[in-house]
Amino acid sequence: MGLKSWVSILAICTIALAAMVTAALRSKDPPDPRTTITWLVPMQLDRPLLEELRDQFSLENPDINLRFVFVPGAQYQTKLKTLIASGHPPDMFYCGDVWVAYYRPFLLDLTPYFERDAAEIGLDDIYPAVLAACRTDGKYLFIPRWFSVALLYYNVGRFDEVNEPYPTPDWTWTEYIAAAKRLTQKNDAGQVEVWGSQIVTGWWGEWLTLVRQAGGELFDKEMKRCLLDSPEAIAGMQFYIDKVRVHKISPPPGFGPDQGFASGKLAMELVGHTGNWTQYNQIEGLNWDIALLPAGPTPKNRSEVAIEAIGASKETKHPEACWRFFKFMMRKSTIRAHVDRGYLSIRKSVANETHHTGTFLAHPKHAAVAYEALELADHGAHSPDFIEIALDVIQPEIDRALGAKPDADEAKRQAAVAEACRRAATAANDFIEALGTDRRADASGVEAKK
Repeated sequence: MGLKSWVSILAICTIALAAMVTAALRSKDPPDPRTTITWLVPMQLDRPLLEELRDQFSLENPDINLRFVFVPGAQYQTKLKTLIASGHPPDMFYCGDVWVAYYRPFLLDLTPYFERDAAEIGLDDIYPAVLAACRTDGKYLFIPRWFSVALLYYNVGRFDEVNEPYPTPDWTWTEYIAAAKRLTQKNDAGQVEVWGSQIVTGWWGEWLTLVRQAGGELFDKEMKRCLLDSPEAIAGMQFYIDKVRVHKISPPPGFGPDQGFASGKLAMELVGHTGNWTQYNQIEGLNWDIALLPAGPTPKNRSEVAIEAIGASKETKHPEACWRFFKFMMRKSTIRAHVDRGYLSIRKSVANETHHTGTFLAHPKHAAVAYEALELADHGAHSPDFIEIALDVIQPEIDRALGAKPDADEAKRQAAVAEACRRAATAANDFIEALGTDRRADASGVEAKK
């Protein structure tokens, strides 16, 4: 194609574009008189539920244009951070749990709204542990949709096959290990066909829970120092690693069934989360139930409450419109819609009508146990760098220790785990001192003195 042809095509495209722009500018369509608020939403399986709720909210609030902006889940945090950094944050975004420490400087303080409309919300109907997880230094920074707590999941069929009694509320780590050994089944070739229990690898979910059950913590209260090298934390980590290396009740990393507990080849899942209920109930023939976590050396920190939540940007120009949507999301009928889709209720009244009846779900039969766990749970403190430290700094040391060849000498095994914890703590503290956000801002989000 010659130069003249390219010039002609370019001219045509330019003219067409100019015509489109001119037409748009001359449009006589009146501007939307409604107040528009945007919610940046990660792509999740609950999108149909959210769209139904959006339509209902719009029907009841015709003066508000609620606009969802869906983002692939894996890209959500990057997209949100980019929008905040560029000065164009959405009006509302997800921000619960480990993310709240990072997003705190950008969140609208919702405390005045909670206090003003406490009666309308029915604040006393929301579980205190859920509300506590929504507060930071006494301020409400987001509203809850549903919560999750760590539980012990067990395959009823596998227990029945070997006549193993079901887990009880007074189980300790000792009873858990003993039952898992009896539930582990091998074929004639000595290959494990059913593992006594799952192990969560590549993530802090299980090992941090066990560390806390043993009386340890990952960080001090000021989030300035990693405490993984304390005797209590090392004891919890030892229990975690010994599940694979000593007791052989859990598959080594990479050797477990692809679908985990859902495969039916695991008799138990320790520190399982309620977000999997819908998945498990879609598997034909999977007969499962839940129990409280077996108690560790200390009765404290038996579980951690995690909140699926929404916050508003402090830069929003429409805080009242956002708050109207938040009240809609917390009201009883909306929470009931969540429960009908497989989530736990943040409201006592909805839980009493559903999970506490004993007949609402076939599995788990004892769904009310999740609310017992909520009473025992607490919400761990997290620094703005928590995820980076836990996954990128500490997790490699844990993975290395978990994958190491087991030593027959118990003293050497314990020394190896203790050394892994010390290395992880040292690396974490070096990160905090050199690069951590806590070096630049204190726990209240105010610039610290240098």
